[in-house]
Amino acid sequence: MDNFTTREAWVALSLALGARSRRLKPLLSHFHTPENVLLAQESELCSVLPDLGRGALSALRFGVHAKEVRRILSYCDKAGVSVLTPDSAAYPASLFAIAEPPCVLYCLGTLPTPGRQPFVGVVGTRNVDEYGKRVAYKLSFELAAAGAVVVSGLAAGVDGIAAAAALDAGAPTVAVIGCGIDRVYPRHHSRLFSEIAEFGAVISEYAPGTPPHARNFPTRNRLISALSEAVVVVEGDTESGALITARYALLQGKELFAVPGDVDEPRSSGCNLLLRAGANMALSAEDVLAHFRFLYRDAKGLTVPPEAMQYAGLSEEKLRAHGIPSERPREAAKPEGTTARGAEKHAEATERAEAEAKALTLDALDTLSDTERLIYEKIPDGPFVIDRLVGDGVAPRDAVAAMTLFEILGIVTALPGGTYQKSL
Repeated sequence: MDNFTTREAWVALSLALGARSRRLKPLLSHFHTPENVLLAQESELCSVLPDLGRGALSALRFGVHAKEVRRILSYCDKAGVSVLTPDSAAYPASLFAIAEPPCVLYCLGTLPTPGRQPFVGVVGTRNVDEYGKRVAYKLSFELAAAGAVVVSGLAAGVDGIAAAAALDAGAPTVAVIGCGIDRVYPRHHSRLFSEIAEFGAVISEYAPGTPPHARNFPTRNRLISALSEAVVVVEGDTESGALITARYALLQGKELFAVPGDVDEPRSSGCNLLLRAGANMALSAEDVLAHFRFLYRDAKGLTVPPEAMQYAGLSEEKLRAHGIPSERPREAAKPEGTTARGAEKHAEATERAEAEAKALTLDALDTLSDTERLIYEKIPDGPFVIDRLVGDGVAPRDAVAAMTLFEILGIVTALPGGTYQKSL
């Protein structure tokens, strides 16, 4: 191994393990420091992680070069990007509490100190309608005005509106992005990106230079929920990335809120699903703030100031002031190129994404109650209907509730015709 400083070793370890690695905590528990992990022999690494594949083993032993590590840190030092690691005071403890914490957080701006005021994630669909825009802005403005830190993903739609509203309320906000800290995605959020970095923080676990590949965003979502004490889903269908954030919130034991919507509107189907499964209903910022008042007695009372309510209404002018266009430009994270090597990389990325989805589903199984696990064990292989569980002795009400929860957690998949199937 190259002769790394501690800070360099953390960056080297992050490059070797990749984002959302379950290997970090076992390795640190045994070897204590990133330097020791990188110095470990093959036999030592395999004794800690017997299922460590050849690719991961090679990356840990030989795959990280000092030149790349120092290039990253040189950029961060010149650009004013803080490098937060688990042994630094500014690294949020809530992130290291999850099963797959980031080795490194690249931070542009000043991350508000957790524990002084509640952090609330506000997420939703990119294809937001006028109703979703109004609700996202009003909720986020009033939450921020009352003293909460709004956390979002800087995505188009609900996320960007939430961040803009928090800034309009004169409060710091945090954006967790799915690319390098030197990239702005979507590009039309460049002004908003700069404003968040000036008055709050933009953070990423991805090294500078990392492009905004589609596979990064579901992985990023676990950090939005981990950083937050509550997550509010404003609008999103059942396939929305916001539902992935909601799933992580449930697994991480965070308070989950959803805004109800039109039952005939696909954009609201995800929120209505969450509410049916027992999520808290968010009709106003007050519904969310009430959950925190006994925890944060000194945080400005966590009450929306009366004057704030007068300014919480949304107008297109307010969004344009942050560079957010009225209509979202078409822009999507693209897969690797179409060359043979690009196709190979894309196939590898798809495989990793599928493995991450499987790991998330396995996490969900571990959170089930005894009753829910008994119901899960009655699920047959292949497609089935809820009546099949009722016929096996499950009360109809319990069967319906379990299927709704299992669908949110990704344990089962809803199929046409009222049928379901195990996801594993």
